[in-house]
Amino acid sequence: MKEGYKFIIQPDGSEREIDWPELNHLKKDILWIFDENYGDLGNAFVPSYSFSQRYWEYLTLDGDKWFYEEDKAFYHRGLLIILLCCCSEYIDIPTGSQEVFPRQDLPIIAKYVEEYNSKSKEEILLKDKILLGLNIAQSIPEDDLKNKEYVHPKVGEYHKDINEIGNPIIENYFKSILEK
Repeated sequence: MKEGYKFIIQPDGSEREIDWPELNHLKKDILWIFDENYGDLGNAFVPSYSFSQRYWEYLTLDGDKWFYEEDKAFYHRGLLIILLCCCSEYIDIPTGSQEVFPRQDLPIIAKYVEEYNSKSKEEILLKDKILLGLNIAQSIPEDDLKNKEYVHPKVGEYHKDINEIGNPIIENYFKSILEK
Protein backbone atom coordinates (compact mmCIF):
# COMPACT_ATOMS: atom_id res chain seq x y z
CA MET A 1 0.00 0.00 0.00
CA LYS A 2 1.39 3.38 -0.97
CA GLU A 3 1.22 6.44 1.28
CA GLY A 4 -1.95 8.44 0.93
CA TYR A 5 -3.94 5.32 0.01
CA LYS A 6 -7.71 5.82 0.06
CA PHE A 7 -10.34 3.27 -0.87
CA ILE A 8 -14.00 2.34 -0.86
CA ILE A 9 -15.62 -1.06 -0.43
CA GLN A 10 -17.68 -2.12 -3.44
CA PRO A 11 -20.89 -4.20 -3.25
CA ASP A 12 -18.92 -7.39 -3.93
CA GLY A 13 -16.71 -6.65 -0.91
CA SER A 14 -13.61 -5.71 -2.88
CA GLU A 15 -11.62 -2.52 -2.28
CA ARG A 16 -11.34 0.09 -5.01
CA GLU A 17 -8.61 2.69 -4.75
CA ILE A 18 -9.67 6.33 -4.89
CA ASP A 19 -7.32 8.84 -6.50
CA TRP A 20 -7.05 12.57 -5.77
CA PRO A 21 -9.06 13.74 -8.81
CA GLU A 22 -11.96 11.46 -7.79
CA LEU A 23 -11.78 12.67 -4.19
CA ASN A 24 -11.68 16.31 -5.33
CA HIS A 25 -14.72 15.75 -7.56
CA LEU A 26 -16.54 14.28 -4.58
CA LYS A 27 -15.64 17.34 -2.49
CA LYS A 28 -17.01 19.65 -5.19
CA ASP A 29 -20.27 17.70 -5.24
CA ILE A 30 -20.59 17.90 -1.46
CA LEU A 31 -19.92 21.63 -1.36
CA TRP A 32 -22.35 22.28 -4.22
CA ILE A 33 -25.08 20.34 -2.39
CA PHE A 34 -24.32 22.24 0.84
CA ASP A 35 -24.61 25.59 -0.94
CA GLU A 36 -27.63 24.79 -3.11
CA ASN A 37 -29.79 23.03 -0.53
CA TYR A 38 -28.97 24.55 2.85
CA GLY A 39 -32.19 25.53 4.60
CA ASP A 40 -34.44 23.62 2.21
CA LEU A 41 -33.31 20.00 2.42
CA GLY A 42 -36.86 18.70 2.05
CA ASN A 43 -37.15 20.38 -1.36
CA ALA A 44 -33.63 19.57 -2.46
CA PHE A 45 -32.43 20.18 -5.98
CA VAL A 46 -30.10 17.43 -7.20
CA PRO A 47 -29.55 17.58 -10.96
CA SER A 48 -29.14 13.94 -12.02
CA TYR A 49 -27.02 14.96 -15.02
CA SER A 50 -24.37 16.25 -12.60
CA PHE A 51 -24.86 13.87 -9.68
CA SER A 52 -24.36 10.46 -11.21
CA GLN A 53 -21.83 8.93 -8.80
CA ARG A 54 -22.67 5.93 -6.65
CA TYR A 55 -22.43 8.13 -3.53
CA TRP A 56 -23.58 5.37 -1.19
CA GLU A 57 -20.40 3.38 -1.90
CA TYR A 58 -18.32 6.30 -0.63
CA LEU A 59 -19.82 5.84 2.85
CA THR A 60 -17.12 3.15 3.17
CA LEU A 61 -14.37 5.66 2.31
CA ASP A 62 -11.28 4.97 4.39
CA GLY A 63 -7.54 5.18 4.06
CA ASP A 64 -4.15 5.06 5.68
CA LYS A 65 -2.76 7.28 8.44
CA TRP A 66 -2.49 10.22 6.01
CA PHE A 67 -6.25 10.32 5.53
CA TYR A 68 -7.08 12.26 8.67
CA GLU A 69 -10.21 11.67 10.75
CA GLU A 70 -11.33 15.27 10.21
CA ASP A 71 -11.19 14.78 6.44
CA LYS A 72 -13.01 11.44 6.62
CA ALA A 73 -15.72 13.07 8.75
CA PHE A 74 -16.21 15.81 6.14
CA TYR A 75 -16.67 13.27 3.37
CA HIS A 76 -18.91 10.94 5.36
CA ARG A 77 -21.19 13.73 6.60
CA GLY A 78 -21.23 15.35 3.19
CA LEU A 79 -22.19 12.06 1.59
CA LEU A 80 -25.00 11.62 4.08
CA ILE A 81 -26.30 15.07 3.12
CA ILE A 82 -26.06 14.18 -0.59
CA LEU A 83 -28.01 10.97 0.03
CA LEU A 84 -30.60 12.88 2.08
CA CYS A 85 -31.04 15.37 -0.76
CA CYS A 86 -31.31 12.54 -3.29
CA CYS A 87 -34.03 10.95 -1.14
CA SER A 88 -35.89 14.26 -1.03
CA GLU A 89 -35.62 14.56 -4.81
CA TYR A 90 -36.70 10.95 -5.40
CA ILE A 91 -39.79 10.86 -3.17
CA ASP A 92 -41.07 14.23 -4.44
CA ILE A 93 -43.16 12.69 -7.22
CA PRO A 94 -44.92 15.92 -8.33
CA THR A 95 -41.76 18.03 -8.85
CA GLY A 96 -38.75 15.84 -8.10
CA SER A 97 -36.77 13.37 -10.16
CA GLN A 98 -36.43 9.65 -9.70
CA GLU A 99 -33.30 9.68 -11.85
CA VAL A 100 -31.10 10.45 -8.81
CA PHE A 101 -31.18 6.76 -7.80
CA PRO A 102 -31.51 3.78 -10.12
CA ARG A 103 -34.64 2.06 -8.78
CA GLN A 104 -32.97 -1.36 -8.87
CA ASP A 105 -30.17 -0.01 -6.61
CA LEU A 106 -32.47 1.18 -3.80
CA PRO A 107 -31.95 -2.01 -1.71
CA ILE A 108 -28.16 -1.78 -2.18
CA ILE A 109 -28.19 1.89 -1.20
CA ALA A 110 -30.21 1.07 1.92
CA LYS A 111 -27.71 -1.66 2.83
CA TYR A 112 -24.78 0.78 2.59
CA VAL A 113 -26.62 3.33 4.74
CA GLU A 114 -27.66 0.69 7.30
CA GLU A 115 -24.07 -0.54 7.58
CA TYR A 116 -22.61 2.95 7.92
CA ASN A 117 -21.17 3.38 11.41
CA SER A 118 -22.58 6.71 12.62
CA LYS A 119 -20.09 8.64 14.72
CA SER A 120 -22.37 11.23 16.33
CA LYS A 121 -25.97 11.89 17.33
CA GLU A 122 -26.30 14.15 14.26
CA GLU A 123 -25.19 11.34 11.99
CA ILE A 124 -27.59 8.87 13.65
CA LEU A 125 -30.54 11.23 13.06
CA LEU A 126 -29.43 11.85 9.49
CA LYS A 127 -28.96 8.14 8.82
CA ASP A 128 -32.45 7.39 10.20
CA LYS A 129 -33.97 10.09 7.99
CA ILE A 130 -32.20 8.71 4.90
CA LEU A 131 -33.37 5.18 5.70
CA LEU A 132 -36.94 6.48 6.00
CA GLY A 133 -36.57 8.21 2.62
CA LEU A 134 -35.20 5.03 1.04
CA ASN A 135 -38.02 3.00 2.59
CA ILE A 136 -40.54 5.39 1.08
CA ALA A 137 -38.76 5.28 -2.29
CA GLN A 138 -38.78 1.48 -2.34
CA SER A 139 -42.45 1.29 -1.38
CA ILE A 140 -43.74 3.63 -4.09
CA PRO A 141 -45.52 1.49 -6.69
CA GLU A 142 -44.04 1.74 -10.18
CA ASP A 143 -47.29 3.18 -11.59
CA ASP A 144 -47.34 5.94 -8.98
CA LEU A 145 -43.89 7.13 -10.08
CA LYS A 146 -45.61 8.36 -13.26
CA ASN A 147 -48.53 9.96 -11.39
CA LYS A 148 -47.52 13.57 -10.76
CA GLU A 149 -50.34 13.89 -8.22
CA TYR A 150 -49.09 11.04 -6.02
CA VAL A 151 -47.84 11.81 -2.51
CA HIS A 152 -46.69 8.90 -0.35
CA PRO A 153 -48.43 8.80 3.08
CA LYS A 154 -45.09 8.95 4.93
CA VAL A 155 -43.73 12.02 3.13
CA GLY A 156 -44.88 14.28 5.99
CA GLU A 157 -42.97 12.15 8.49
CA TYR A 158 -39.90 12.32 6.24
CA HIS A 159 -40.03 16.12 6.01
CA LYS A 160 -40.59 16.60 9.76
CA ASP A 161 -37.50 18.31 11.24
CA ILE A 162 -35.43 17.58 8.13
CA ASN A 163 -33.69 20.99 8.20
CA GLU A 164 -33.09 20.75 11.94
CA ILE A 165 -31.36 17.41 11.33
CA GLY A 166 -29.32 18.29 8.24
CA ASN A 167 -28.53 21.99 8.50
CA PRO A 168 -26.26 21.72 11.58
CA ILE A 169 -23.87 19.47 9.65
CA ILE A 170 -23.59 22.06 6.89
CA GLU A 171 -23.31 24.93 9.39
CA ASN A 172 -20.59 23.15 11.37
CA TYR A 173 -18.54 22.61 8.23
CA PHE A 174 -18.61 26.29 7.26
CA LYS A 175 -17.94 27.42 10.84
CA SER A 176 -14.88 25.16 10.97
CA ILE A 177 -13.58 26.71 7.75
CA LEU A 178 -14.06 30.24 9.11
CA GLU A 179 -12.22 29.33 12.32
CA LYS A 180 -9.10 28.12 10.51
